[in-house]
Amino acid sequence: MSFQIWNSLVIAVANIAVAAGSFVQQTDSNAVVVPEKTMAARLVNYATPNLLKPTSTNRCSNALARVKVFVDESGKVSGAEYLSGYAELKEPALAAVRQWLYKPYLVNGHPVAVETQASIFYLGDGESLPMYLPDGSGKVKGGNVLPLPAGCGSGPQIKRQASEP
Repeated sequence: MSFQIWNSLVIAVANIAVAAGSFVQQTDSNAVVVPEKTMAARLVNYATPNLLKPTSTNRCSNALARVKVFVDESGKVSGAEYLSGYAELKEPALAAVRQWLYKPYLVNGHPVAVETQASIFYLGDGESLPMYLPDGSGKVKGGNVLPLPAGCGSGPQIKRQASEP
């Protein structure tokens, strides 16, 4: 994997970790800002599009697309804005996220509109999956593995040099 792709992936994963915190904010648009992992646990239905043509990544690498998602009081995606990722991932990522359905998010027992983020992980062979998925128990799974397509090995490994005194 080239340094530029690896560096972009590390930055994206770090941003996801920050976005996955447990705080909730109110925005100027009256939508409540909810962390990605919290909303991922509420996913009822999600689409994962395959890419029809090769991307800037090769078969044994991967890419991440990040999308800002606006969810209405009923849990339907009411809007999406592409935040980052390769240009050729933009339309498939937006089309997929617009089909997602969440359990309504409640504040004081009442459903509210939400602003959140979604990260879609694209494998080099074109297959995609959300970074976080509901695990069936009200929590999420994912977010800590960078998978590669079959036959590509275990993926990149970070080797650190021993610190010098």
